[in-house]
Amino acid sequence: MRFVLSAIMVVVVSLLAYGQQRPPTLDLQQLIGEALKNNPEIQVSLSEVDAAHARVGQAGTLDDPELAYMREEIPGFRFNEAMYSRVELAQSFRFPSKLSRETKIAEINAEHSHHDLYEKELEIIARLKAAYYGLWFVQQSITLNRENVRLLQQFVKIAKTKFGAGDASLQDVLKANVELAKLENEGTMLQQQELSAKAMLSAILNRRQDDTLGVAALPDSLTAGAPLDTLQEIALRSRPMLLHDSLAVEESRVMLSLSQREYLPDFRVGLEFVTVPVGDFRGWGFRAGITLPFAPWVIGKAASRVEEATATISKSSATLNASRNMVLSNVRDLYFKSQSMKRLLDSYRTVILPQAQQSLKASMTAYQNGRSDFLMLIDAFRTLVELSMESLMVRMQFEQSVSDLERQVGVPDIVSHK
Repeated sequence: MRFVLSAIMVVVVSLLAYGQQRPPTLDLQQLIGEALKNNPEIQVSLSEVDAAHARVGQAGTLDDPELAYMREEIPGFRFNEAMYSRVELAQSFRFPSKLSRETKIAEINAEHSHHDLYEKELEIIARLKAAYYGLWFVQQSITLNRENVRLLQQFVKIAKTKFGAGDASLQDVLKANVELAKLENEGTMLQQQELSAKAMLSAILNRRQDDTLGVAALPDSLTAGAPLDTLQEIALRSRPMLLHDSLAVEESRVMLSLSQREYLPDFRVGLEFVTVPVGDFRGWGFRAGITLPFAPWVIGKAASRVEEATATISKSSATLNASRNMVLSNVRDLYFKSQSMKRLLDSYRTVILPQAQQSLKASMTAYQNGRSDFLMLIDAFRTLVELSMESLMVRMQFEQSVSDLERQVGVPDIVSHK
């Protein structure tokens, strides 16, 4: 009997410290670096950055020159009897200030692509952490399930011993076997969930689906984190989405400036070589042209462009304000959520689980001494199992809320490293 009590105490202690036996076979920071390097979605964003920078070189340049060949005053379709033959090289020129504005817009779009890339990286890191913490939860649940199976196997032995001595009914043995079978089935389901969690993590890392990965690890201590006002200040300064929307306001203003310059004319010049076979003349000609955007029948087009650009400024400014409000609200919500999870987890560790373990120990002693029935023992065991699983769930939710908070702030690990 002392051996059984010792075994139970070992398992009970293991339930209290189930989060402490985590082989550090997976390093989260290394996985983040791997994801930033290999994730396909990030690769797409990198390609978009390269494409946006390539468009900067195209903006603000002249249109392609035009080379034209003409034969004029042809009698019938006898081309060799044409009166005139011309070869012209022409070039169109945008008004100089228009070109500078077009270049500025292309540069802003290139900067947009960087902000989109950083936002995508934040998204991938948050998804990676969520998958990592999900894997940790499943693996810890498997460990807890195995400990519970071993503990329940001890219950089965005790029930059988008491039944053999005539101190317990067959019903106690059957109940213990049913509970054991339920735990074993739960273990099978958890193993399948572990495979699914690893598959999700492998997809984010762009690894082969048959990669076995390893065991996820979390530190025993919880981080205090930075204060709310500091996080909100950093979010306004660092969140790529807000920088993107802020730059969109500047882009709208440059678009307005460009639209206002649509009232200015563009130019076209051409140099031609003229041949007159009949008069045996060969010589050069020059041609120059100018657009008339201020003509009464087309001036409405430029005015509409100015109106559109003005409306776009209002839209981009409102979008920026809405984004700021949303980010600040999300930071505030996730901050309080993570703090609540932290307090709840502390309660599980210091109060709830120790008391549940003491309750199980007392029920075990009472059952062995014949002062309690087996149903009371099983009820205490179920309570400890449920509370232990809830504690694991709360730890996972805490880490995921911190990860989401860091994404909203726009700086990975700023909460956990503060």
